[in-house]
Amino acid sequence: MTKTANDYISGLSGVPAETAKRLHVALMATGGLTDLVKWGHPVYQAGGAVCLLKGAKDHVTFGFWRGTDMLDLDPRMEKGGGKGDMAFIRLRTIDDIDDAQVARLVAKGIELNRLKGDPLK
Repeated sequence: MTKTANDYISGLSGVPAETAKRLHVALMATGGLTDLVKWGHPVYQAGGAVCLLKGAKDHVTFGFWRGTDMLDLDPRMEKGGGKGDMAFIRLRTIDDIDDAQVARLVAKGIELNRLKGDPLK
């Protein structure tokens, strides 16, 4: 059983492994986030769930619980298929990760949690 975000990331291989590792570093550098593994993948929290990363065969999903409120912040953002407000970006290489953009997205997610509360409650 995966216990930490680093354990999860070290279990990935290929480009998704490199991309997930780079994204994790960028997320933790934003400050204010805590990470845990929930539902089998890393979840990053501040005042509730903010974002997640999930490895796939050829990309890493970078998802936001309040993503539908953030669609205008990044043209790569796609609405999730479920009922909630989830939206995500597919990161295919480490070059898809921009630290400043990650920080902007995370800051907006944290702000939305302050305004609306924990999206999981």
